[in-house]
Amino acid sequence: MSEEMRNPFISNTPSSSPAKSRVQSGNRITKRDTSSSSSLTSVNSSPLRRPRSSNGGYTDRFLPNRTNMDLKSVISIGSSQLPRLVPSDSDNHLEVRREQEAHETFDAVLKNELFGEKLCEASNENEDSIERIKYTATFPYREPSTPPRSQEASGRDALLSPSPSSPATPRRLTFENHSKPSSSSMRGASLLTYCEKKASRPSAASLLQSQYSSSASPVRPDSKKLLLSPSKKVRQISKIPFRVLDAPSLADDFYYDLVDWSSADMLAVALGKSIFLTNNNTNEVAQLAKTDDDYTSLSWVGAGSHLAVGQANGLVKIFDVEKKRCIRTIPGHIDRVACLSWNNHILTSGSRDRRILHRDVRTPEPCFEEIRTHKQEVCGLKWNVDENQLASGGNDNVVFVYDGTSRKPILTLAEHTAAVKAMAWSPHRRGVLATGGGTADKRLKIWNVRTSTKLHDVDTASQVCNMIWSRNTNEIITSHGYSKYNLTLWDGVNAEPIAILKGHSFRVLHMTLSADGTTIVSGAGDETLRYWKLFDKPRPQAHAASALLSTFNQLR
Repeated sequence: MSEEMRNPFISNTPSSSPAKSRVQSGNRITKRDTSSSSSLTSVNSSPLRRPRSSNGGYTDRFLPNRTNMDLKSVISIGSSQLPRLVPSDSDNHLEVRREQEAHETFDAVLKNELFGEKLCEASNENEDSIERIKYTATFPYREPSTPPRSQEASGRDALLSPSPSSPATPRRLTFENHSKPSSSSMRGASLLTYCEKKASRPSAASLLQSQYSSSASPVRPDSKKLLLSPSKKVRQISKIPFRVLDAPSLADDFYYDLVDWSSADMLAVALGKSIFLTNNNTNEVAQLAKTDDDYTSLSWVGAGSHLAVGQANGLVKIFDVEKKRCIRTIPGHIDRVACLSWNNHILTSGSRDRRILHRDVRTPEPCFEEIRTHKQEVCGLKWNVDENQLASGGNDNVVFVYDGTSRKPILTLAEHTAAVKAMAWSPHRRGVLATGGGTADKRLKIWNVRTSTKLHDVDTASQVCNMIWSRNTNEIITSHGYSKYNLTLWDGVNAEPIAILKGHSFRVLHMTLSADGTTIVSGAGDETLRYWKLFDKPRPQAHAASALLSTFNQLR
């Protein structure tokens, strides 16, 4: 880049000295009268005008301003974009976002101060130009419709008579006890001002206050508005769990799902051949059941009164939590039950025998529908209760979506290259499903089931073992195995990572969400349960009273 491009304030005057610009005739110097000399001196002293001499002479007094700049410099600097910061695995992505926003704000204010009049497109956009510059990070420049006659003439014409397409310039700022610019055609704030010497020097606080509160602020009105606007509250996420519990004999098996939190604020954990219940309010721990076979999966019914348990021998048991006893044993599978999911009174189970069974717990029959679509073990099941749709993932790397309890799937997703256990339906957008692949895949994919399109595809750099979509915020939390052993918080809109939580030393296979939607409990092969406070409680929404209902109440 040339020196002119690096410094747009460099004058275009030639290097010849003022003595060479004098008009010589032989050995005599032509003399001018005093009146004309004084008038020329006043013209030459203006920082915006240059004398027009027939021999091409230039004055050595040229002060830079915002409008008389090189066209190439404006385009080069104005269209430059900030480099995107890429955080490492150990960095907090929120801090990186905060730093990126600070860079964008500074860049927007700087470019607006230097090129604000040239970078705006229309006069009605003058007030909102700084916001547009900040959030788009691009500064479009449109050349004038008529080609300029020359750089000097175009700059002078732009100063004396601005074109209708250029934005209206803020009124010329007046400075108290400052010498006014010598030309009345100055636009905006002057870059060079002089202050008279005062008897007492004001304090720094008073100077800063007067700078932003006075109408004679040296920055543009839109820049001042941005600088004085209240900053957005930054969310704080703790990377340290606020509670850690020992979980001896917690299975380190990818196909098991041994932790679940009920709507009644009761946490169920299967440790080896026993099931324990933890009351989150009283912190009391009670043993619910014990068996000779290993427990492989847990799932609470929506009301939180009953717990469905899958075993390694293929049986499914339903426990009454209040009575603390098994009220029903349902056969059907011939191998371990790896996943369970409820849809009101329908309990759906998936097994290593490659079958999906739908059971109506109100009837005595073991099942009323059997699905054989997967070619290997069914390791993931998620009901979308609001839309009555079921998603199943298998060890055959395929995800199927069913409409209700129908046998034939309405959608087949076969882009993963490893087992799909982690799945989650979006509670904020209808028909949106997130899936995560195993060790050979390591990808997080978000689908729109209604349109059969893929919205996002992100490489997580680690095995995706489990997944939860937050109800309070549009965010996804994923747990990982080989080889990161961490939890990652993702933005549900653009699938960008927000924070990485570390603490486990083995694969984070089990994960559940609290009843209020604020706390995540993760379980790993290191035989610990860790409580993470990641989300805030939802704000109560005031529902508008129906006019028809209010009229009906008045009639009653």
